[in-house]
Amino acid sequence: MQYFFVDESGDAGLEGQASSSSHFVVAMVQLPERAPLKPLVELRKTLHVPSNFEFKYHQSKPLQKVRFFREVLAVEFRVRAVIVDKAQLGSKFNNLNPQALTMELIIGLTMHASELDIANEILIIDGAPPSFCRNLRIQFSERSKREKRIRPFKNIIGGDSKREDGLQLADMIAGAIRVHAIGISSDHFDVISSRIVDLWNLP
Repeated sequence: MQYFFVDESGDAGLEGQASSSSHFVVAMVQLPERAPLKPLVELRKTLHVPSNFEFKYHQSKPLQKVRFFREVLAVEFRVRAVIVDKAQLGSKFNNLNPQALTMELIIGLTMHASELDIANEILIIDGAPPSFCRNLRIQFSERSKREKRIRPFKNIIGGDSKREDGLQLADMIAGAIRVHAIGISSDHFDVISSRIVDLWNLP
């Protein structure tokens, strides 16, 4: 059994407000267990931050980001991610509300994978309320039945990134992918690019 941690960068709103981000990224990080990541435990000590310090891409200092992406390579993880360019998004998606769009992206990322890679696993989504998890579970069941494949996740739950290193890793990776996508910097993306097994661009 594997654990899949999901977080996002940017916002999922498609209304085109001035405050809305141009790109939205969802990252799904695969880990063999749900436990504190030893390199991050040690990194917090090295950086002289509290043991419960939360790594978040858009709040971390430049040095913290550099050390994070260097040290985390000691962890066995794989990444699936989707980049949404809102300005180019087609009619299939642009009428979805933020929650529906996020669900569609998570399902799309999962169904891109072979059922040999994702079957009866655990999905942990940052901050997802029970209603979101329930609706997503229903949609996965319907899609799996339609496509005659094994259900990808036997359990879908919300998680708290303050307590989950896997979700912090997903946040950092989603942030690195988004700043790469909008052309700010590819430094951190380049470090973890070899761990990305699927990068889906919409449209």
